Formats: sequence, structure tokens, C-alpha cells
Amino acid sequence: MMSNASRLLAGLALLWLMSSAYATVTEVAQSAAAGASAVATKVERAVKHGVNAGMSGVERGAKATGHAVETAAKKIGIPGAGASSPKP
Repeated sequence: MMSNASRLLAGLALLWLMSSAYATVTEVAQSAAAGASAVATKVERAVKHGVNAGMSGVERGAKATGHAVETAAKKIGIPGAGASSPKP
């Protein structure tokens, strides 16, 4: 048979173990949440970088196409080719 003191010590030990386990679970959950937040931030930055790179590529492509059209127009002799605005 356990004495009251033994039961009290056993109960306190069990309470201590449970509180330690709870603290560990809470720390793991907080760590996972922080990790998920960091991943979300990295994904957001990557998406923004990709969008900016795509826009830059489209802009460069449009400029190159415009230059090619002007060059081709000059070669085949289209009047006013390469003029940025009509002359008064």
C-alpha cells in the first residue's frame, strides 16, 4: 500500500511530467508555425522576383521586336520608318 506522502509525490511527479510534455508540444507547435511563416515569406519573395523577371523579359522582348521591325522597314524602304513621331 502507498502512503499518503508517496501518493502525493507520485501525483506531483505525474503533474510535472505532464506540464513538461505540454511545454514541449507548445514549443514544437510554435516552432512549426514560425517555420511555416518563414516559408511563406520566402515563397512570396520568390513569386515577386519571378513576376519582376517576367515583366522585364517582356519589356526587353518588346523593345527588341520594335527595333527589328524598324530595321526591317528601313531595309525594304518604307517611308518614315524609324521615326518616333510624325514631322509637322
